Amino acid sequence: MTDLRGSIRYAIAQKKVQGVRTTLTRETLSDQIAQHLADFILEELAPGSGLPSEANLAERFGVSRPVVREALRSLAAQGVVEIIGGKGTVVRPVDDRLLRLFFQRALQVGTDTSIELMEVRKPLEVQSATLAAERRTDEELAVIGSKVAAMRTKINHLEAYAQLDVEFHLLVALATHNTTMCHLIGSIRDSLRETIEAGLRRRNTRAQLERVQLLHEEIYNAIAAADPIAAASAMTRHFDEAVTALITPVGSDGSQTGRNDSDRAR
Repeated sequence: MTDLRGSIRYAIAQKKVQGVRTTLTRETLSDQIAQHLADFILEELAPGSGLPSEANLAERFGVSRPVVREALRSLAAQGVVEIIGGKGTVVRPVDDRLLRLFFQRALQVGTDTSIELMEVRKPLEVQSATLAAERRTDEELAVIGSKVAAMRTKINHLEAYAQLDVEFHLLVALATHNTTMCHLIGSIRDSLRETIEAGLRRRNTRAQLERVQLLHEEIYNAIAAADPIAAASAMTRHFDEAVTALITPVGSDGSQTGRNDSDRAR
């Protein structure tokens, strides 16, 4: 098999001969092998499949085993493969691990990122409720119903309620039967767990917390009725009020200011 480095030099020479201006990069040989491996995985291997041995890959690409080893480590860091001691390297299934890391990092460095992520979530979750109303199975509906019922029992225990809130929305996403939707919603919601709990703490009266629960029950009822329009409407109201709770100042007595009595009573 043609040595990869020789092939790269030949390709550059050919471009010069053709009068094409060559743009040199600082990619290392292991970076290039990582890209070739990624292409090989995409074209020939399914999730869970094992990669050939380092020796085999080194021969295939005409490089040393340390170069292959560094390329595999790079792909492992990207979540493409998993290196299992004593078993070799296997292709990872597509998941939201890197998305979660991205959103968690964004929250750490950005001052307004929580609100921005809530704004990103809104259209996703509205579409999630819409599709769930259209596609959910009876079994999925039963699980969602059990979760919203459990939320009512924990309405005075905000940490537990926030966790159930996350699980409720993930169950709705699962009922869409859209894998990408599940990954996107799951990764964002997991990053916003503390923000969700903070929003609940800002709505510190029984009436305000009942309003949060009522909106979740409305979402469930619309999904149960297979009514996508009602499901989208309920989810929209839920998000609008959640964002309002996050941005409304809290008074010295712990209550939210800038809201009238009718708002507080809802």
